[in-house]
Amino acid sequence: MLRLLLDLESWFEPDARRDYDPAELVRYALGGSDYWADLALGWMEQGVRGEGLLQALLLLEGQEHRPQSLRHRARLVRQSL
Repeated sequence: MLRLLLDLESWFEPDARRDYDPAELVRYALGGSDYWADLALGWMEQGVRGEGLLQALLLLEGQEHRPQSLRHRARLVRQSL
């Protein structure tokens, strides 16, 4: 998944053909740096299906070493599922 992280820097296109599951890329990025987690949350806000991402969002919310704004955004995304 590491090589696919750069895809997160583009707007999420739900109908785009990919060789991977966007939700899996989002899951991977949520566990990475704050930068990648922020972009992953952006993809979720843009339409990545998040049914299977509840645990990853809860984990991010509970990581007190992460910026408060990132944790709060993860909670908002989770609540919108």
